[in-house]
Amino acid sequence: METFIIILIVALMIGTFGFKLWLSILNYNNRTAPIPKIVNDVYEKEEYDKWLKYSMENYRFSLIESVFGIVLSLVILLSGLFIVFKDISEVISNNLSIQILIFIGIYFFISYFFDIFFSYYAKFSIEERYGFNKSTKKTFVIDKIKSLLLTIIFGGGLVYLLFTLYDKAGNWFFITSWASIVAIMLFVSMFYVKLIVPLFNKLKPLEEGELKDKINAFGTKVGYEVTKISVIDASKRSTKLNAYFSGLGKMKQVVLYDTLIEKMSPDEIVAVLAHEIGHSKHKHVYSGIIQSSIMISVNLGVLLFTLKSPLLSTAFGFDDVHFGFGLIIFGVLLSPISIIIGAITSGISRKHEYQADKYAADNGFKVPMMNALKILSKENFSNLTPHPLYVKLTYSHPPVADRLQAIEAIKG
Repeated sequence: METFIIILIVALMIGTFGFKLWLSILNYNNRTAPIPKIVNDVYEKEEYDKWLKYSMENYRFSLIESVFGIVLSLVILLSGLFIVFKDISEVISNNLSIQILIFIGIYFFISYFFDIFFSYYAKFSIEERYGFNKSTKKTFVIDKIKSLLLTIIFGGGLVYLLFTLYDKAGNWFFITSWASIVAIMLFVSMFYVKLIVPLFNKLKPLEEGELKDKINAFGTKVGYEVTKISVIDASKRSTKLNAYFSGLGKMKQVVLYDTLIEKMSPDEIVAVLAHEIGHSKHKHVYSGIIQSSIMISVNLGVLLFTLKSPLLSTAFGFDDVHFGFGLIIFGVLLSPISIIIGAITSGISRKHEYQADKYAADNGFKVPMMNALKILSKENFSNLTPHPLYVKLTYSHPPVADRLQAIEAIKG
């Protein structure tokens, strides 16, 4: 039976990896498909040739990274290293909670160590050569240190919380864990810009002028109070563009990338914000919270199954269920489920994007919204010809050509 469990876990890992690889190849091979007429003006020929090279390099690099990742995971799993991690944790501490944190920490640091090399190459080789990277090596190192500390604090804190609830709450583990994680999710969504973003970027109020006046005028027109508009210094790391709303209720605020302000006209920026307001008007934020809450339920269900199945631990050399190892196997079991759920949530998200686009178009920003989408596509090096199946399974936003066609068909 234990041999069967090992074969099943390995098969799930390789099968999930193989499916994602096949999907990636499918999408990569579609890069030379005919460009839809509505977006054939996004790139000049030289720019599009540059995009093809960029996509080719990214594909090859991500392939190497993903193959390395699956090989590393299999080596650690099948070599008995997890037992070594357990033994080390037991030598360092007699406290079971601390042992779990050390066990997970060792596994995390091994993965994190190799991730540094991959992310460094992606940023200072690929992104650098194609003109996207504006980050310095000093900023890269500082970012990694900050990210590591946040992961230790929040990630370690979450593992400690889950183990404590599992150890103390008994049959109430599912309910108490679900309520705790949902509360944390809501807290982060409300205070992310206030507490986390300033650790990495500087935020400053949008200066008085035409853009701020137009944003406030549009907010007043549609009955949406924009209490705070901030500009983030995204240009110190990348040339790519973005804008987003953050927070709930009175905590909500607009965040504009400085690169967005540089590349777009005031009307185009207001169109982007009108799209974001459209999400709010259609209650998409609450839909997202509901979806996340359901996902948390599924995750906890799979985790509980893992922790209640001793064979999943003993098959790999443990004497009984090990909470830390259970979290690792939980990730393996969740991967194929996540593909299915991800396809559903991505489909809902794409529908929401169409609705938000329509809201912007219906409120007088049809042409600016179309122009803004083309600028975003060009500056962010978007794929104009993604494979339809890849879109259905992974895209949270519709391809730009589909969005433009939908906006163009809106009357008015």
